[in-house]
Amino acid sequence: MHELFADPLVMHGLNREPVHELDGTRAMIEAGAESWTTDGLGPFILETAADRRLVGQAGLMIFDRRGWTPSTWAAAESHAQPELGWALSRAYWGRGYATEAAAAIRDWAFERPNIDRLVSLISPENVRSQRVAERLGAMPTETIMPAGSKRAAVVWRHRPTL
Repeated sequence: MHELFADPLVMHGLNREPVHELDGTRAMIEAGAESWTTDGLGPFILETAADRRLVGQAGLMIFDRRGWTPSTWAAAESHAQPELGWALSRAYWGRGYATEAAAAIRDWAFERPNIDRLVSLISPENVRSQRVAERLGAMPTETIMPAGSKRAAVVWRHRPTL
C-alpha cells in the first residue's frame, strides 16, 4: 500500500498529497479500518485472483456535502454523501481492475438500506477515472470545490443497476 500512497501521480488523481513515510501509509490504512467500525463502509484491498498481488484499493467513504469534506454518517447527518472511489498502482492501470471492483462495490452499496444516492468525485483532468465512471454508467452532474482544496472535482452520480 505504501507504493500506492507514495506515488505522486496516483495521489494527484485522488486530490491528495503523497505520503513519504510508512507512518503516513499506516495512518491511511488505520483511517480506512476505522471507517468500517464507524460507518459500516470503507476501502477494500484489491488483488489479482491468480497470484494475489496487490493492485490497489476501492471502496466507499462519507463526505459532508456542505463543504465536500470527508466525514462520518453521524457528523454529516442529513448532508452525508457516500462516495465510491478507487486507486490502483500504475502497473495495473488499463486492465479493467478499477471498473470491475467499482461495479461490484456500487452494487453492494445500493443493497445497503441507508444508501440511495452514490457519487464519485473525480478531478477534471483525471481522464482514466472519468472513463471508469462512464463504463459504470455514472453521469457528471456538477463541478465543486471541496473545502480546503485548491482543485475542483466533478461529481459523477451513479445509478443502481437493474
